[in-house]
Amino acid sequence: MKLLKAVVSSLALISTCNVYADVPLHEATVSLKNDKIAHATTPGTHVTTVDIDGKLVSMGFSGWSDNAGFLNDTLKSGTIDGWYNCDINEVGCTDQNRKYGYGIENSESGDSHSADNYSGGGDFDMFLFTFSEDVTLAGAGFSWMNGDNGNNEVTVAGISDINAFFSGTSATWQNVKANIISGTLGHFGINAKGANGLYESKFETITGKAQYWLVGAYNTIFDEVGSQSGDGVGLKLSTLDISIAKTTTTTDVSEPGALALMSLGLGLVLYRRKRRA
Repeated sequence: MKLLKAVVSSLALISTCNVYADVPLHEATVSLKNDKIAHATTPGTHVTTVDIDGKLVSMGFSGWSDNAGFLNDTLKSGTIDGWYNCDINEVGCTDQNRKYGYGIENSESGDSHSADNYSGGGDFDMFLFTFSEDVTLAGAGFSWMNGDNGNNEVTVAGISDINAFFSGTSATWQNVKANIISGTLGHFGINAKGANGLYESKFETITGKAQYWLVGAYNTIFDEVGSQSGDGVGLKLSTLDISIAKTTTTTDVSEPGALALMSLGLGLVLYRRKRRA
């Protein structure tokens, strides 16, 4: 009898267990120009729909810098503009290696029209990307870059809200830092131009997800460790590597399979009783 109870209990557990699969991802590299991603001064605007490996997501972006008034760190919207990295009439410039990248024009005197941190590390230009749902950024491509700051050339951060970017808030990057989501902050180097014609940066340590993301020149205010130098890098952003977790599914063990196992267990019990008899 004890054996029978043990078999029945074990089979009952088997019949109700779930099989969990690894969580797959929707992944895609989005070209800001070719996919016609909308940009505007109004934060939170995401009117362009893109296909991330079969998953439709709306997104948009705006540009920001902390140079309002030149003497303080108040965030101010910048004008996003773009350029090709070469002219099609130049020797060696082809449709294949001609890439388009976006910079940020701000009110700073002598602005370089790139997303940069040139002003002695005091001003930081960053793009704010907004999505219709949580995503993870896995990397970026740049059509142009200037300067070299070692491993601290681009800063990436996911934030929980964008209230700091609305007019009248007088917010700073310090205010934005308080809303950074765990697992989304990183400072990365940029590799030399690859076969695709872009300088690439892979965000290997980013594990979190967010609806709002900042990507721009290395921002020392966001760096918990700190850096001896935070200036000298200019970027023109061309592409983003985006991933989204697919819906997790569970699979119940079928009842016919469980019943078959139970029948087998009962058969073994009867067989043992018959042998004892």
